[in-house]
Amino acid sequence: MRKKLILVTLTAIIAFAANMYNHVANPFNFNIYPLAKSRQAQSGKTLEITFSYEKQLLAASSQYAFWIEDTDGNYVDTLYVTRYTGLEGHRRRPQSLPKWVSKANPNDMKPFETDAVTGATPRSGGYAVYWDFTDRNGKPVKETEYRYFIEATLYMGDNALYSGTIAMGAEPWQEYPEPEYSKPDSRYKNMISNVRVLYYP
Repeated sequence: MRKKLILVTLTAIIAFAANMYNHVANPFNFNIYPLAKSRQAQSGKTLEITFSYEKQLLAASSQYAFWIEDTDGNYVDTLYVTRYTGLEGHRRRPQSLPKWVSKANPNDMKPFETDAVTGATPRSGGYAVYWDFTDRNGKPVKETEYRYFIEATLYMGDNALYSGTIAMGAEPWQEYPEPEYSKPDSRYKNMISNVRVLYYP
């Protein structure tokens, strides 16, 4: 019994140390990287979404999420969501990332799922988020078309949505999606900008 307890304790310590190492190497989240380190972290077939982020010094702002759906609108996986909304904020503030909440249903997410995709809101700068063509269970997806979505709550019910189709193929491609704003005259459009989507076969 004592040996088993020691083994469990050592396993927990190793897991904690690995987690701390990853957070030191990437203090924001496992899935969001400063642009200077972005491509170094990935290999193989990858969807890369780069963007500029300007932190808003306002309450009920600076929330965003990246997720994947199939072409029928079925949820596949979340790539990244800001921690406040991903954990409790979706209950306290319904106007925060409403489209992501309706698709991902964070109330049903297991703790390990939430831990894997949430992260503290980073400082202003350029970042990259990745999809490795696996689903929420880590299994490779079928070779077909998918849809990516980027939702940002700029301030209160002031939201932006980027979206596009992912064509899996043998050739790399890139595109620059244009956002749809819930309030076209928004004063906070600079929160998420310069979005570029790249596919690496």
